Amino acid sequence: MINIRTLKKLNNNDGLTLKNGKIITYKSGWQVATEGIETTDIVEAMKAVKAYNGNCGIWFSDGIWYIDKSRRVSTKREALELGRACNQISILKWATMGLVYC
Repeated sequence: MINIRTLKKLNNNDGLTLKNGKIITYKSGWQVATEGIETTDIVEAMKAVKAYNGNCGIWFSDGIWYIDKSRRVSTKREALELGRACNQISILKWATMGLVYC
């Protein structure tokens, strides 16, 4: 499982994805957040990572950690449907590391 030091090392607008507490990247598919928290408290951010069993996305921007329970799906269609159902702004395309708006 990652630790607070890992969260502290994130630069502004930096992020990572975890699977079972380990940093992971994929070559294909889509990552979609299903729920999450926003916090300026690094301890609270770490608690959220643990609450999601290390299966989440982490984004740091302007002093705020965004911790999202997320999952990988194969198709853009499925990702968009899930993203819209979960009121997400965007989904991540692993192949390009680009965002597609829902």
